[in-house]
Amino acid sequence: MSLISAVLQRLLLSGILAGLIVGALVTMIHLTMVTPIIREAETFEAKVEAKPAPHHHESATPAHIHGEAAWAPEDGFERSLYTFAADLVMTVGFGLLLAAAFTIAGRNLTVRAGLMWGLAGYACVSFLPALGLPPELPGSAAADLGARQAWWIGAIIASVTGLALAVFNPAPWVRLAGIAIMILPHLIGAPHVPTGEAGAVPPELAAHFVMVTMFMNATMWIALGGFTAYFFARFSDNGQRGQIVDINV
Repeated sequence: MSLISAVLQRLLLSGILAGLIVGALVTMIHLTMVTPIIREAETFEAKVEAKPAPHHHESATPAHIHGEAAWAPEDGFERSLYTFAADLVMTVGFGLLLAAAFTIAGRNLTVRAGLMWGLAGYACVSFLPALGLPPELPGSAAADLGARQAWWIGAIIASVTGLALAVFNPAPWVRLAGIAIMILPHLIGAPHVPTGEAGAVPPELAAHFVMVTMFMNATMWIALGGFTAYFFARFSDNGQRGQIVDINV
């Protein structure tokens, strides 16, 4: 087996196996803690949508039908299955990204170091962007979707870049620049709805959703970092020749 094939196999196996294990864990948290809140929020959203907004039609306006809902999986098994599939795709994808980062770093990796990488992933992809745009429930008042997605992606890129500069470069001025890059999206400001515009969801429910979602994301990233590091060490060159790699925790 060539070196490139061995490295690629190690990356894929580490990311996929870790993603499958953590995906099952995340789905359990999702179904037991997050989904009930979403369903409750959907009841408030449905009550608002059931009330037709007052409007009038111009004479030249074509006839149209109100109340056509977008497709959604049925509650119960079908919805749980789609949740499980989505969680697996997410965790496997992030697991592959972590394995790729481990490969690029090229250092001896312990499970403890993997947990720290997972914590860094949580900070960059979940925690720091959520300071500007916290997770939102159905029926919440929200700014334009495109603007929010653009800011969120920019915040993730800035967080990853800034943290990498602050951690991996010994020069003090580079570390300061990294911190400044991490702060920049928040100085620009995330897009929000105009002041005074309220959604259908009670603030207490929205706050509970943010807390539970951030807990789920933290669990996912930390577990993903640990499991990916474990498998990454297992599938090292020594491990592929049949030897067990000692992993320090």
